[in-house]
Amino acid sequence: MFPRMTTVGHSNAGDSPKRGNKIDTLAAVCATAFIVILGIAAYWDRTIRVLHVFESLPYVVAAALCLRQRKFGYMLGAAAGAFWLWTAGTLTTFVRNGFERVSMLLRTGHVDRPDIFIAAPAALVTGGLVVFSLWGYFRLRNKAWSDLGLFAAAMALVAGFFVAIFAAFAPQYLGMFRHIAGN
Repeated sequence: MFPRMTTVGHSNAGDSPKRGNKIDTLAAVCATAFIVILGIAAYWDRTIRVLHVFESLPYVVAAALCLRQRKFGYMLGAAAGAFWLWTAGTLTTFVRNGFERVSMLLRTGHVDRPDIFIAAPAALVTGGLVVFSLWGYFRLRNKAWSDLGLFAAAMALVAGFFVAIFAAFAPQYLGMFRHIAGN
């Protein structure tokens, strides 16, 4: 999807390019799958189309940077995936309800709410994005303790970005953060 950029003295890979490419490709595939899921959800619900266009941006960037084996790409992928899992899995019942629909499908052969069912594959691919992004990062040779600051910055950037796009395009979702803000 994206050409592998090689520059002298700037390789971040910690093991063979073939193995690194597999891990990086898996991270990018998970990010891309999540973008597809966002697109499907936006197709079903026109009220979230603009939100989902913007929501997909960190995943696009993470996929591209992971394929280039860049630290920030791994951190962005882990942060964006973890933030989505946290909000959809702990601040709301979206993920739980999605897996309940998977159970319904297995028991009855049908699903009553595909717009909720889609949360299950979304949780799986964002979980995969977190795992493969972290795996990609941990195999780098040039890790440093200062990378914790970069990861904290990625987390803050992701959280701020998502709260900002919720405020701009879907303020009804800001309610999930009320207990955090003390309201």
